[in-house]
This record gives sequence, C-alpha cells and structure tokens, in this order.
Amino acid sequence: MVSNAARQLAGEQQPQQAPRKKTYQQPKISPSPVRWSKFERSLVAVGSLITLCLMISLLSTKISINNQQRRLQDTQTQITKAKSSNTSLQQEIAELTTQSHLKSAAHKYGLSDKNSNVRNVNK
Repeated sequence: MVSNAARQLAGEQQPQQAPRKKTYQQPKISPSPVRWSKFERSLVAVGSLITLCLMISLLSTKISINNQQRRLQDTQTQITKAKSSNTSLQQEIAELTTQSHLKSAAHKYGLSDKNSNVRNVNK
C-alpha cells in the first residue's frame, strides 16, 4: 500500500505555474518646467548685476591703462629728444672750446693770445 499511495500523490499533483513578475508602474514625468523661486530669481539678478558692474569696471580700467601708457610713451619721447639735444649741444661746446677754435676767434676779433701769461690750476 505504501507504494500505491506514492503513485497516487504523484499523479494528482497539478503542474506548478511560473510565478508572475510584479510589474510596477513608472511615475509619469511631467513635461512642464519647474518654476524658479523668488530666492533663485533674486540670486540670478544680483549675479547678473555684479557681472555687469565688473565688466564696466574692467573696461574703464583698461581704457585708463591705455591712456597712461600713451602719456608714458609721449614723456619717453620727450626725454629722448632732450637727451639727443643735450648730446648735440655738448658736442658743439666741446668743438667751440678747442684751442684752435679759440685762437681763430681771437684772431677774428683782433685779440692776441699770450700763452706765457696763462696758468692752469688743478685741484
């Protein structure tokens, strides 16, 4: 009897169904944009205002620097002209104070040059 009972149980078993997968519904994403809060709006406005002020100050600083560089170049040009003029004048002075030029100038105006009466004093 034991063997009979086992067979009956095996025959009476119903085929097991595959467990069904639970499906979850995805939450629907709304396509409408999220509105900005008052804090975010004010933060963007303040940031834009600061950026605008910094751009204006940068531009004015750059213009000021360019003007100062132009003035510096003009001053350097004037200095260069003065130096070249000074060099030319020094060369002219050296030429006019040579012994030969002094003798020719004295001869031109009827003056005489007596070297015996001239003394050089050095410190």
